Amino acid sequence: MAIDHALADAVRDGGPAVLRLYRWDPACLSLGRNQAVAGVLDARRARELGIDVVRRPTGGMSVWHEHELTYCVAAPVSLVGSPRQAYRRINEALLHGLAALGVRAELGAGAATPRAAVCFAAPAPGEVMAAGRKLIGSAQRCERGVILQHGSLLLDGDQSTVARVFGSSPAGGAGTVRQLLGHVPEWSDLTRVIVAAFERLFGIRLAPRPLDFTATRRVSELAEMYAAEQWTWRA
Repeated sequence: MAIDHALADAVRDGGPAVLRLYRWDPACLSLGRNQAVAGVLDARRARELGIDVVRRPTGGMSVWHEHELTYCVAAPVSLVGSPRQAYRRINEALLHGLAALGVRAELGAGAATPRAAVCFAAPAPGEVMAAGRKLIGSAQRCERGVILQHGSLLLDGDQSTVARVFGSSPAGGAGTVRQLLGHVPEWSDLTRVIVAAFERLFGIRLAPRPLDFTATRRVSELAEMYAAEQWTWRA
C-alpha cells in the first residue's frame, strides 16, 4: 500500500503514469480507506484467525487477496479523464486484456447497490462481470489532480474469509478466471495481455521501471503509517 501511495505522489510531482500488477504474500484482508470496522472487526479477532489486515489508500470495501491479481493505476486526471471516465476506461482495458485470454466478460451497467462489508458481494456500475458474477472489484481515489485506482481480479478461490471475519453471508456474486476457463493462466500471460490492452486503449507505451531514490524514501515513510494500528483500525 505504501508503494502504491508513493507512486501516486510521484505522478503528482510530475512523474509518468504507472500501471503496477502484483500478488500478495502472505494472503491478506484489505479494508477500504473509509470502511467502518468499529464493532464489526477488531485487531484481536483478526490475530486469532491468523489474518493479516491492511487499510488501502483507495475507497471501496473488504477484499481477500489470495488467488488473484491486483492492479494499481496512478495517473494524471488529464490522461485518463474524470474520475468516472477513468474508472470505466481502466475497467475497459482490463476487459480487453481478459478477452485476449478467452475470458468472455462485460462491464456491469446496473444501478449502485447498498454497500456490504464484502467488495464482491455485489457489483457496482462499470465493474467487470462474467457469467453474471463480479470478476474484478475496483476502488478509486482522486486527489490533487491524480487518480489512484486499485482492483482485484479473482483468479481462483473465493471471498468466504471476508464473510467469516465480518459475520456476513459469503460473497456469492464473485466469479473467478478458473471457473470461466477451467484453469488459471500463467502469471506472465496475464500481465502481458493486460499491459498490451492498456497500451492500446490509452495510446501509451509502458516499460518496466524500478522505484527511484525519492520514491523508495517515500515508501519507507509511508510504510510506518500503513503498518500502524491507528491507520488500520481508525474507522
